[in-house]
Amino acid sequence: MLKNKSPSKAICQDIIFHVQQDKSPSFLLNKYKLGRIQAGVIILNPFECMYLFLRKKIAPENPSLNHADRILHRLGMTGTVLDLFIVYDLLKSRGFYVKVENQMLYYRRTPRSDFKGPVKVIRESGGIKFMELFENGNCIYAALDDDNDLTIFISETWDQAGKAEENINLKAEMKELDNLSAVDADSVPKWFGTLFGDIKLLNRAEAGYLTAIPYGSHEEMLTQKVYDDLIKRNFIVKTGFKYGANFRIYSENIEEHADFLVHVIGEDEQWFKISRAVRVAQGVRKEMLFSGFVDDSPKYIKLRRVKDPFSAEN
Repeated sequence: MLKNKSPSKAICQDIIFHVQQDKSPSFLLNKYKLGRIQAGVIILNPFECMYLFLRKKIAPENPSLNHADRILHRLGMTGTVLDLFIVYDLLKSRGFYVKVENQMLYYRRTPRSDFKGPVKVIRESGGIKFMELFENGNCIYAALDDDNDLTIFISETWDQAGKAEENINLKAEMKELDNLSAVDADSVPKWFGTLFGDIKLLNRAEAGYLTAIPYGSHEEMLTQKVYDDLIKRNFIVKTGFKYGANFRIYSENIEEHADFLVHVIGEDEQWFKISRAVRVAQGVRKEMLFSGFVDDSPKYIKLRRVKDPFSAEN
């Protein structure tokens, strides 16, 4: 009389699983591109384990653990780790090899291709420091909203110069009009200030640049430093108020549409505000720059929203 064949096993941490549907460990390894075989058992990390568990390819030997919430708690995959897994699950479902490293995801199509990424997972309600944006550099941000839907952003460091040729006369005589400042219209470039008869009314950043005197709150002084830096990079800089940004900048002349919107981040920013700024910029066909400070020097990150960088072609 034939005995029933014992089911193949999988192990994750201290939990033993049975491989379902009479499949072998090598079948799981080859089909799902995960795990490693040791002594006839497939050894899984928590992400691999959860991926197979949700697809009913493995089941815990202890039936009391056969619930998603209990497995998540036993594997320590709650909170931000669960957020990371949601994106991991998407990448795996697209057929990628995926690794988790330093709370980031990396993916590749074949075992011989280079890993792409990193992919940083963040909640819409979460915050991010400018230093983290800058240090991550060229990065994919997978933002989860409250419905656990994804919006993808790609960041890259930005260090460009404009082509505006007119120099600003730093010796232009300032005229004080209570809470406004002005200069003679012919003493500054055409784009600088707002023409009012034979004078130009200046906004606070323009006045601050001419006087080189810090003003206002700490946040306002940081914004002034960014303005000064953009001017020195030969950009034409105007207020970005109508777009909800600090500045709009033109690479060469003000007769064309502005190339970039600039938002200054003091220390950190909520992601939903970052998302909103990017959406507005792309809606008016401009690129979105976020500026902050590294060693007291203004730095820039360009962020854009993309539809699907994880398509079958990539």
